[in-house]
Amino acid sequence: MLTQDMHETIRGLYQGIVEPTAWQRSLSALCDLTHSAQATLLVRDTERGGLQVKQTAARLPDDLTAPPPHVGPPQSLPFPDQLQVGGWHIHRHDFGIAAMRSLYPHDGISEMAITSTMTCLVSRQPGQELYLTLQRPAGAEGFSEADARALDWVIPHVRDAVTMRDRTQATATHGHVSANLLNQLPFGVIVFANSGQALLANAAGEPWVRRLLPMHKEGAPDSVLSGGPGWRLSRPFPDVMRTLADPSALQAAGAIQAVGADGRLAQIVAMRLTPGIVLGSAWQGQPVLVAIHEAHAAPRAVPAVLRDLYGLTPAETRLAALLISGMGLPDATIQLGIKRETGRSQLKAIFTKTSTSTQAQLAHLLTRLGSLLAEPAGY
Repeated sequence: MLTQDMHETIRGLYQGIVEPTAWQRSLSALCDLTHSAQATLLVRDTERGGLQVKQTAARLPDDLTAPPPHVGPPQSLPFPDQLQVGGWHIHRHDFGIAAMRSLYPHDGISEMAITSTMTCLVSRQPGQELYLTLQRPAGAEGFSEADARALDWVIPHVRDAVTMRDRTQATATHGHVSANLLNQLPFGVIVFANSGQALLANAAGEPWVRRLLPMHKEGAPDSVLSGGPGWRLSRPFPDVMRTLADPSALQAAGAIQAVGADGRLAQIVAMRLTPGIVLGSAWQGQPVLVAIHEAHAAPRAVPAVLRDLYGLTPAETRLAALLISGMGLPDATIQLGIKRETGRSQLKAIFTKTSTSTQAQLAHLLTRLGSLLAEPAGY
């Protein structure tokens, strides 16, 4: 076997970790090396049964004008369950044309039948097994033990490449889901390194990176209380960072209130994280987790949920929605343009329907409901 062909096959397997088509090239190379019609990676579900094709490739015919053979992936694995990892099984098929057509219902099958299959158990994990199977067509010499031994070099590379690809896909999927979940949160989340670098921030938190640690022009007056354009902080955020970064300080959390130019309020809570649990250990010092909660109007889904859960009328729902935003009953009646007595009557009905007896209980219920239904903050 040519060393160059082996190296190209191995290279393709590892390139397949990020480029699936590279596996097809490697499997095609194995077909050429073994004079096989097709090479297939199969996953067998050992709990529920059944086979799933992970990747397959066919050998191109010597005559490029001829149609490629339609051999199809194996419908079953023709050997006992006790095959050892790294072990090979060679099976000869003596099917007639009618039987082959029933197994592989493709056009042109009448002139093509599989005469030999060679399969290796690449890896065994709880619930599944991975196989590499190669097939030779009718007219070709059947596989031999020497053919199997000649491919022992490729099995560890197949095992490692598939394992690395599965882990890469799982990590990418986990990261994608985690990012989506973070961006769906209705409050901002930021992780700062000790240096002030933002290591992580969701969509609602990104604007607060520059608000909490604004960039200062050289020679400009200190403006750490500005909170960026349109916001003012109750205390400098760098002070909170320094306190939390001090290992001798007993304080593990700090809070800041921010007031926007339009009167909006935001509560900012910062707390220490255990070094090394976020993004590995690529930085020195104490990481800090920051959560920013801004006051927003009631989510659009709240009226429908209040109606469905508690049977509130449209008027009662409008009053409840204002109460969720933190507005008191007197201000809510003014904004709704109703008499205070009407507001009290509606509030009493809301108490009855929601099984609450005080405005504090109702506020807690509605705030919890609003948090569940909150939409990501838009900027």
